[in-house]
Amino acid sequence: MEARYNVYFSGRLLDGEELPTVRANMAKLFNADEATLNKLFSGKAQLVKRDCDKTTALKYKQAIERAGGSPLIKTVEATPTPSAAAAGDKPMTAAERIAALASAPDLGAQPQAAQSEVAPRAPDTKNDGNIALAPAGTEVLRAEERAAPVTSSVNTPDLDVDTSGERLSVTPPPPPAAPDTSHLSEAAVGELLPNLPSSAELLNPDTSGIALSPDGTDFSDCAAPEPSAPELDLSAIELAPAGADVIEPKYRKKNDISPPSTDHLTLED
Repeated sequence: MEARYNVYFSGRLLDGEELPTVRANMAKLFNADEATLNKLFSGKAQLVKRDCDKTTALKYKQAIERAGGSPLIKTVEATPTPSAAAAGDKPMTAAERIAALASAPDLGAQPQAAQSEVAPRAPDTKNDGNIALAPAGTEVLRAEERAAPVTSSVNTPDLDVDTSGERLSVTPPPPPAAPDTSHLSEAAVGELLPNLPSSAELLNPDTSGIALSPDGTDFSDCAAPEPSAPELDLSAIELAPAGADVIEPKYRKKNDISPPSTDHLTLED
C-alpha cells in the first residue's frame, strides 16, 4: 500500500532567509491574502496539503524551501485493506487518528527550531521505507566495521631537546667592514676626472675638399666596375658527335618494358 503524507508549515524560515522576503514568496506561491499569511506564520503548524502521495509531498516541500520556508511533512495512517477489514479490524477513532498523525515520522529533515519540540527517536526499520534521524551521539559504524587505530612506537634514545633559543645551525661569520670613503669628495659639474688622460691631441681632419653634390646627381660612377670575364681554357673540351650517349650506362634508367608491336599499323593517304 502506498504511503500518504500531510504537508505542514508553521512559519519557520531556512537559515539566512528574512521574514518579509519569505512572506512575499509564500503569498505568490499559495496566492494567499494577509489573513492567510498570518496563519501560516503564526508559529503553529498549518496544514497546506492533505493526504497526498510521496511525489506530491516532495514537490510541496521543494516549493516551500525555494520560497525560503522550512516545511514539515508527516505520514498519514494507512487505510485498512479490504482483507484486513474482512478479518474484523476495528477502524480507528478520530482521537486515535490524531494521535497517530502526531507521532508519525517525518518524510524530510525537521527544521532546527522544531527539533527542540520533538524528541529524537531511533530509525524505524519497520516503517514503509521512511528514514528518521538517529539520536545525537549514536554510533554510526558497528564495532566490526570500525578500523583499528594505528599505533606506532618510535625509539628516540639519541634525541634530546635543546635549551630554548639555541641555534640549530652554525653561527654565520660577521659581514665585512664598510670601505673607508673619507678621502672621497664630489667634484663640481664639468670638472675633468683626474684619472682620465687630458693631454691627448684632439683630431682635426681637413674637410675643405668635401662638398655635397647637387640635387639629382647620378651616383652611378660610384658603383663598382663590372667584373671582367674569367679566362677559361676550353681547348680540351669538344662536343660529342650527334647520337652519342650523354649518360654513362651505369647511370641510365633501366626500362625493361618492351615497346608495343606496330607491325599491324599502316598509314592512310
